[in-house]
Amino acid sequence: MRKPRELVYRSSRYGFTLRLPAWWRSFCVVSRSKRDRETEYEAHFQFKYKGKIYDDIFTLLVYRMTRRQWKARGYDESPLIFVAEHDGRIFAALTPGELPHAFYDPKTDDYNYKKYGSAISLLKRMVNSDVPRILKSVRFARGSVTMKSVPYRSRKVWPVRCRRRRK
Repeated sequence: MRKPRELVYRSSRYGFTLRLPAWWRSFCVVSRSKRDRETEYEAHFQFKYKGKIYDDIFTLLVYRMTRRQWKARGYDESPLIFVAEHDGRIFAALTPGELPHAFYDPKTDDYNYKKYGSAISLLKRMVNSDVPRILKSVRFARGSVTMKSVPYRSRKVWPVRCRRRRK
C-alpha cells in the first residue's frame, strides 16, 4: 500500500481544505478551541514532540468581515497573514514569533539547544518552510453556497454566431 504524500484538513462548515505534508502526522495535533472573541472559527495546529504538545505551529482564523473591513480595522498592519476572502469571510493565519517557552533554559538565559535541538530545528522548518506552502494550498469547495449568481454557459448556446442572409 502506498503512503499518502499529504494530509488533507477539511472544514465542511466553511467549505475549505488545506494540505499538510504527510510527515506532519507524527508532529501535529489539531485543536479547534476558540481563543479570540472576534473570530468565528479557529483551527490551532499544535506542535507535538515525543508525546508532549507544545505551542501552535500556526493557527487558521476565520473572521466574518469583508476585505475592506479587514483593512479599516488595521488587520493589514498586524502579524496576521491574509489567506483568502470567501463568502463574506476572511481567512487568516498566525504563526508564532518565537519558540515555545518550554524550550527556554532560565539558567543560561537562552533556549536549551542541547536538550531541544532537534525539536527546535524541526519546528523552525515547519513554521518557516512548510506553513507558507500550506497556506497557498487553501481551496474552497466548488459546490459551496454563495450569494453571487453564476450564469449558465454551454458551448451549444454560448456564444451564438449569427450569419445574415443576403438577398
